[in-house]
Amino acid sequence: MRSLTFQRLLGSGAFGSVYLAELAADRGVRRQVAVKVLLRDHGNGDMFMSRVRDEARLLGLLADDHILKVLELAKVEGRDAVLMEFVEGVDLNANVEGGFRPPPRALAELGAAVAGALHRAHCAVHPSTGEPLNVIHRDVKPANVMVTSRGSVKLLDFGVARARFEARESHTGQFVLGTLNYMAPEYIVTGDVSPAADLYGLALPLWEAASGDVFGQPKLREDLHKARVEERLALIASTHSELVPVLRQMLGWDARSRPDGASVERAFLAAMDMLRGTGLRSWAADAVPKVLAREREAARDEVGLLGKTVPIGELEGLPSDNSRVGARPDAAAAAPVAAPSPAAPARPEPSPVTPPARAPFDAPPPRGEAVHEPAESTIHHAPRPAFLSDTPAPTPTMSPPPAAAPNGPSAPGPRPSGSTPRRPKKKTSGNMLLLQGLVLGGGLGILLLIAVGALLLLRNFL
Repeated sequence: MRSLTFQRLLGSGAFGSVYLAELAADRGVRRQVAVKVLLRDHGNGDMFMSRVRDEARLLGLLADDHILKVLELAKVEGRDAVLMEFVEGVDLNANVEGGFRPPPRALAELGAAVAGALHRAHCAVHPSTGEPLNVIHRDVKPANVMVTSRGSVKLLDFGVARARFEARESHTGQFVLGTLNYMAPEYIVTGDVSPAADLYGLALPLWEAASGDVFGQPKLREDLHKARVEERLALIASTHSELVPVLRQMLGWDARSRPDGASVERAFLAAMDMLRGTGLRSWAADAVPKVLAREREAARDEVGLLGKTVPIGELEGLPSDNSRVGARPDAAAAAPVAAPSPAAPARPEPSPVTPPARAPFDAPPPRGEAVHEPAESTIHHAPRPAFLSDTPAPTPTMSPPPAAAPNGPSAPGPRPSGSTPRRPKKKTSGNMLLLQGLVLGGGLGILLLIAVGALLLLRNFL
């Protein structure tokens, strides 16, 4: 029987608590893992867990050194739990909040690591079939970039990633998922997402780490966007001059003009070679332990598992990619897949959450507000109305009414051999009914005018 011994509280949040635990497996094998235990009353539980399962499957296919690994899903005292590799570190947002901003050389190294991880995810193929996975993270932000005390960088939270693999359960449809402040303008306007949106999202945490400020909500007009970018880059031009040209390209208005992850990785590595000063490992060794100590003091054990040893319940299970359990491709995926299994139907999509008003965007909020904004903002793009469709509507047609039987209607009898089959009577379309109504109304109007005129003439004669 496998069990978990919860040794230390690593953090807590709206969905539950994260612990350092020792996993005791069969035959005495033990290892340290991070366990995220979810609260029983967390909202949209089924939707959330379907995304967690999708993330676990996807990360199993990616297996990258700079992407946090999800090991398995389990039940802990009746609660949903996620077992992950244990990486002791803090996210970039917590570092900046704590007053520990990475110096230029360290920031260039950090940017290169995340850009490389994104590029490998964008170009990933299925290890068995060789088919592209079409992975796009869609939520690159400071809270999803972790730095360890040894200078290792991990990209977190692929729970809202867009990808194509057959065992996918959740279906994003026409929803725009992510955090509003870090969304590319074209993603907000059209709902279309590409790898370029991830590179845009990466530029914003790097700028915020360099400046210590919040970039602000995106501008949805090209002129306003370009003015905002130049204004923000001017604030760090004197301290991070080697990084500004790369950030300017990543923040380009036209997604097609932005460099890919591999190009950004090379540019940041070249900038790092030109820079002097503290590197990522030296900076992290000093900053990360101090931020970790503060976070542990503030964390509360909401679930109440600290110090306990509990058996792992029946696993939720991660069906293999070939099992097609609850398989549904993302809306952007074109490849056909098998229908969902009745035993595990695809989860229904949650109701969209109305975002803040999008135009015009105000000045950036204080950093304190950004920390507490929802981790996932959902914007719904309604289907295009029929009258705006590019496909022309069919022209209504009329056919002459069938000839009446000599002796009135009767039940149809056997048709003589060689006779022409009778066509079924076509239903009158809505447009035809409208036309007939207009003709009939016009005729009645003319008759009414004639009658009024005749009465007036008769009155004059009398």
